[in-house]
Amino acid sequence: MKQRFITAFALIAVLGPILFLGGIPFKVLMAVFAIMGSYEMIKLAEAKWPRPLQLVSYVFSLIIMFANLLGLNYFFLADCLILICLFTMLVFCKEVSFESMGMMFIFYNMIGMMAAGFLKMYSISNMMVFYMLFATCVTDAAAYFVGRAMGKHKLNERISPNKTIEGSVGGYLFGAVISFLLAYLTLIKPLNISVLLFIIGSLTMPIVGQIGDLAYSAIKRHYGIKDFGTIFPGHGGVLDRIDSVCFNTMWFYVLMLVIL
Repeated sequence: MKQRFITAFALIAVLGPILFLGGIPFKVLMAVFAIMGSYEMIKLAEAKWPRPLQLVSYVFSLIIMFANLLGLNYFFLADCLILICLFTMLVFCKEVSFESMGMMFIFYNMIGMMAAGFLKMYSISNMMVFYMLFATCVTDAAAYFVGRAMGKHKLNERISPNKTIEGSVGGYLFGAVISFLLAYLTLIKPLNISVLLFIIGSLTMPIVGQIGDLAYSAIKRHYGIKDFGTIFPGHGGVLDRIDSVCFNTMWFYVLMLVIL
């Protein structure tokens, strides 16, 4: 428990200023996380991939990320080329399985869509980024503490035996209410943005974030591992930390495109 809190505060101290500044520092941060996440996925998907293909994977993750930063047309172009390259690897490299190829393609697209989502938020205000992250983190923290204090009924024992229905409901209620209060007090009037975006965002992100958490847990369960990595003591790897954020970034991006 103590180690989790120390690591969490250290991450906030380091990442908070970068996320607030945006721009080049954020793009560098995204590139670092893309490479580290790619490394964890390679280990997970197929440890026997030849080193040249592993290096190619890092390149793909950066290409798809920066393509999204440039615009949707570049994303579609990069996505098509990467898909053709992955199938080429599948055909000519016996070490590459269809399962691992598909997993990597999903990962590349998630990285790319996260980049696009963050870019859209930054184009409005860096406070939009903090709103999304706040909704996600409050939900996660509340679900954890409520689950520990009151949890009795398993949420989905097949995927995540420690999560409870009580924790999930508590996380949802705290995440929805507190995130909307943040938006109402700091974002709606100063940014002159439709309140509908924040009503729907606050009502849905606590659900989508928890689905993302369970989705990544399902991947780990499938491969028989506890964590994707060990870089963050008490928290696991990069992918263990961005599960809920990944899904909420994509979902909030959808809401912004539809409502704004």
